[in-house]
Amino acid sequence: MYHNAVLFKNIIDNLGIENGKIYVDATLGGGSITLGIANRLQTGTVIGFDVDINAIENFSNKGLQIINPFHFKLKDVDIYLINANFRKIASELTKIGINHVDGVVYDLGVSSFQIDNPNMGFSYKAESLLDMRMDKNLKVTAQDLLMVMYKNELEDMFKKYSDEPFAHTIALNIVKERKKKKIQSSLQLVEIVKSSIKNQTYLYRHVARVFQALRIAVNDELGALNDSLLQLPTLIAYGGRVEIVTFHSIEDRKVKSFFKENTDKFRSLYNNIIYPSDVEINENIRSRSAKLRIYEKI
Repeated sequence: MYHNAVLFKNIIDNLGIENGKIYVDATLGGGSITLGIANRLQTGTVIGFDVDINAIENFSNKGLQIINPFHFKLKDVDIYLINANFRKIASELTKIGINHVDGVVYDLGVSSFQIDNPNMGFSYKAESLLDMRMDKNLKVTAQDLLMVMYKNELEDMFKKYSDEPFAHTIALNIVKERKKKKIQSSLQLVEIVKSSIKNQTYLYRHVARVFQALRIAVNDELGALNDSLLQLPTLIAYGGRVEIVTFHSIEDRKVKSFFKENTDKFRSLYNNIIYPSDVEINENIRSRSAKLRIYEKI
């Protein structure tokens, strides 16, 4: 387990965990949510999904009985790991005989481990190849997109997935630069963004948006989220809860819109969004943009 997930205590305390029930951690990551739920149970089942095989392979098994690499036990609690995108949540659960669950947690975006891993290409602070695939079985990388997308497609991507105000200029400069040489490293892209921004006071906000947009496009994150959300009305048992942590306005709007359209099936557990405390933000600066929304099946 790398570290506790953002808003960890809020997530665990508000999931309504009860013995004998079934819970899904749709974004396993470092495993803190999966283990946090399991530690609250005496009996029951927890299933952790992750499309990144590294998360599955690095799952902390301290104190756990190992049945096989994808099945552990913590006393009388079964923990299953599934190496699949959460867009397949219902079909993958059916494979292990589960048709309904009592709670699902989504911690969206990219984990700190993935950001810090130079082989992933997510970070703009260190030199790395622009890969950005969470699932290495995907065929298209970030550098592939930068080399083949038309200028208007690049511009639309930066606008749609990150609300980048200089999307047009950045797209134009990417097209100019790739005519000279292949764009394949993170620092190459940083320099292109840098050359596109006149006022560089907030330069790295623009860089972060560009990297975010590319990551979302490569992994079809919004498409996967939409596919997964559509399955929740039939997957979640009556009284079950859905907790979703978002890190940017694009995915948060999609979550808010889905549940607004399904008020006959879910109710918001709180009127207000739950944000990280100042203490948590000071301990983990990446948590500052996190928002937790909680819904209950009615």
